[in-house]
Amino acid sequence: MDRYLVISGDGHAGLPPEKYRDYLESKYHAEFDERLPKEIAFREMMEEKLLVKDFNDKWRAACGNDIYGVWDSVIRDKVLDGDGVAAEVLFPDGITERNAPPFGADVGLRCQGADPELLWAGARAHNRWMVDFCKMSPTRRIGLAVIPVVFDVETAVREIVWARKEGLKGVMFPCMTDGYDPYNHPKYDPVWKVCEDLNMGIHFHSGAAPAMAPVPGAIGCFLMEYPFWMTRSMWQFIFGEVLERFPKLKIIYTEGSEFWFNWMNTMMDIRASVKHTSGKLGDFRAKLTMKPSEYFARNMWVVASALADRDTAVACKELGMNRVIWGSDYPHPEGCWPNTAEKMLISLGGLPESDLEQIFWKSAAEVYDLDLPALNKIAGKIGPKKNWLATAQAAE
Repeated sequence: MDRYLVISGDGHAGLPPEKYRDYLESKYHAEFDERLPKEIAFREMMEEKLLVKDFNDKWRAACGNDIYGVWDSVIRDKVLDGDGVAAEVLFPDGITERNAPPFGADVGLRCQGADPELLWAGARAHNRWMVDFCKMSPTRRIGLAVIPVVFDVETAVREIVWARKEGLKGVMFPCMTDGYDPYNHPKYDPVWKVCEDLNMGIHFHSGAAPAMAPVPGAIGCFLMEYPFWMTRSMWQFIFGEVLERFPKLKIIYTEGSEFWFNWMNTMMDIRASVKHTSGKLGDFRAKLTMKPSEYFARNMWVVASALADRDTAVACKELGMNRVIWGSDYPHPEGCWPNTAEKMLISLGGLPESDLEQIFWKSAAEVYDLDLPALNKIAGKIGPKKNWLATAQAAE
């Protein structure tokens, strides 16, 4: 085939907030009706305080109707065709900050201070809608279930089994466990087992960090901190021996600054080596049969969303292209769309075909159950031309 099969590991979808009411259990309708206008007003206030309202308004206006692919199936497939993307992984939150699921079941999935019952209700509402949305274009949509796992392991296991039965292909967990047990706690073993048995990859998406007041430098501080909070589970899974007990578990980190993972692998390997300086802390490595970076190379993947420049592509190469999945981040303004072709050229033009094949689809095919013959048929019509990327000179 003279075109690439492209699978995006990072897409966002969700209903206009008022539409989630139809997917909520009726006993939560009164609470939903009371909270909705307050939540909308709060988001608008924060846009003003963080000085992003003008940017967001201009972005939404410039996108036109194509941005409504976040909930409109026909528009979404049209947008994917235009981007050359055959399939995509779907997280919550479509149009930036305007259509998050109810009760905090958004891409940040913050659990501290949340009402567990309401957060679960919001997650289930989104999961029900995601099932319906994926059924409209099942070959092309890799839906994830939102699972606030820290509250209740048994409920989480039941929801994961239900999600898999209904056609979803992975789960999204909270990055921050806040005051709840960390992921290296043995109580989560039933969750790891069901995810391993059902081939449900565990996803962590950037977005959560400790709350900050809207003061000067808040966004800069957030940008420095979120990679840590998003990837904290890495060393919990590894040093907590989760990956020793569940060697087929698949863990995916999305939009987390690709260069960060190289640093963390180096640091974990140093910490796990026999060093005089850590001897007084006991033999916390005894049950690890591999170096931490080797667990990473077996069980973990990184979604490189909206590769911005050549340096980012170099970081991916150092990490290992077989650990990387390309992502467009549609429809977020920091993503590739609507200039996906241009951004592909800047970051990926001229790279070896084997590298591009790996990040465009081979890595994703290791993680998800996909209908590759059907996807190749789609890619044969819409995928980026191989010679176009091969002959392009990437911008410095």
